[in-house]
Amino acid sequence: MEMLKDSIRSISVIWRCAKLPFIFKILQSILTAILTPMSIYFTQLLIDNIGRYINGLVNLSYIIGILILLLLSVLFLAGSGFFDNLINISLQRSVNQNLTAIIVKKFLTVDYWCFEDRDIADTMNRMGGAPQNNILNIFLNTLNSLTLLITILGTAVVFAQVSIWFSIFFLVILIPMLWLDFKAMDMMNTMFNDQSEQERRLGYLSALLNAKNSLLELKIFGAIEYILTKWKVLNKKVLDERVKTTILSQKYFAISTVLIILWSSLVVTVLIWKIYHSTISIGVFVSLISSAGTILGLSETLSRTFSSLSQEHLIMKHYYKFLSLPVIDNANKESNICNPHIIFDNVHFTYPHTDIEILKGISMEFYPNQRISLVGENGAGKSTIIKLLCKLYTPDSGKITINGINIQDLSVNELRKAYSVVFQDYATYSLSLRENVAFGDIDQITNDDAIFEALQRGLASEILQSLQNNLDANLGKIEEDGVDLSGGQWQRIAISRAFLSNSAFVILDEPTASLDPIAETEMYQAFAALLSQKGCIMISHRLSSAKLADVIYVLKDGIIAEKGTHSELMAQRGLYESMFHAQSSWYHTEHVEEEGEA
Repeated sequence: MEMLKDSIRSISVIWRCAKLPFIFKILQSILTAILTPMSIYFTQLLIDNIGRYINGLVNLSYIIGILILLLLSVLFLAGSGFFDNLINISLQRSVNQNLTAIIVKKFLTVDYWCFEDRDIADTMNRMGGAPQNNILNIFLNTLNSLTLLITILGTAVVFAQVSIWFSIFFLVILIPMLWLDFKAMDMMNTMFNDQSEQERRLGYLSALLNAKNSLLELKIFGAIEYILTKWKVLNKKVLDERVKTTILSQKYFAISTVLIILWSSLVVTVLIWKIYHSTISIGVFVSLISSAGTILGLSETLSRTFSSLSQEHLIMKHYYKFLSLPVIDNANKESNICNPHIIFDNVHFTYPHTDIEILKGISMEFYPNQRISLVGENGAGKSTIIKLLCKLYTPDSGKITINGINIQDLSVNELRKAYSVVFQDYATYSLSLRENVAFGDIDQITNDDAIFEALQRGLASEILQSLQNNLDANLGKIEEDGVDLSGGQWQRIAISRAFLSNSAFVILDEPTASLDPIAETEMYQAFAALLSQKGCIMISHRLSSAKLADVIYVLKDGIIAEKGTHSELMAQRGLYESMFHAQSSWYHTEHVEEEGEA
């Protein structure tokens, strides 16, 4: 029943996406279904009536008419593959154009926590990278199944002229044959579904052995063999399960094949007996003997197509599950966000599917052009605050407002006017330098001056100079002339991207993690120039950056433990002061050791 629903749904989708190719495909399938048994019948008529023509019982025009019909049907069937490919290409083009936009839109609106959920990750993995192709395949396999079924039934009618029991017996064994093949494929599908998590682990381990950074580190530590062994063990387990399941499933395919061979053997035996006793004509004998192999092949093809349909159905279950994932409502009212005043009002938050409360009643406010620093140990809730600001998650209770408006009621465009973000796990794009920076404000992609200025503020001018001031130079390794950058260089481009944005605040979530202390000092000096024009929210484990802040919030275990300027917090001799001195002593010790070595 679910397969039938999926098939009907796919037909409806394809009709909406590609009406003209849809019509051509239906017509082509109908003609193929009708002409295959008709060509068998025309062959029989031609052979029988040639003898009648020799005996003067029919005229030549009748023979020529049958021959023309036979040739036309054979020519159509022979050329249908070519036309079928053209129609399928047209269908695929139309489906990709229409459904890809729907899928991308869904990805853009899916609630962020879904991407961090393990079960949903398996769903997306099983769904595949191009579910629109699966929808098209369901439609094509559904249509092929119907075409084959009609062709087989038409061929069975031709066999009925010898004996109605031929057709009845064939139709009787066709049902269990299809069920057996479906059972075999269902076993395979269930196995693939159960192995989703193992496949994800294999992909991760394989990526570790192929990615430059991880491979270099594993090589230095001598751990490549360990990861390779781990991959081999898991891969062997996966393959052993597949071999075992495949062997078990093949017994169903074997039984189904035996049934159709028994029917074909019966047909051939009876036809030989009847032609020997002259109870059927030579035309009937020749056409049906030759078509016994055809109907055998059609039955096997139907069985395989039906099985493939069941496999596509399993993939589509994951696709429809993906479509049903919760989304963020982006249909928010537009407000003129100017000089944003951001308030956290008693915000509590727990990550989905966990029991540990990360934020426990956070209350704080950020004023326009103010420099804010969030400091604290790992797990204190600093990055969680940024994720809530970006609407990646929704608070369990309390609210976050900008100029008195709950951010849940603001659109993404309005939030973009309020603040831009540089995350620690920033993205690297194997595109041009221009595009890498312009993603901060795509409307500025042709504004060379703005991009040059953003690169300068992000301390990425040296990168531009190394590329001969060519903003259109390719980065990464996809293009042949692409230039790969170091982690620190990519990070400077990510920061330049944020500088291009015309937002009121810049949020820096560990922006200097890939930089050494000297480069970090230079970066914060650049920030100081920027901060004279914009507000800033900074997160950094290096507390030297906090000196730039107008207000420092010290977080511990999900609450605000301390608040104040650098001098005020140092005077309190509390958590911040102890953290600052701990880092200062570390740098001092390092400096002394370096002098001793010198």
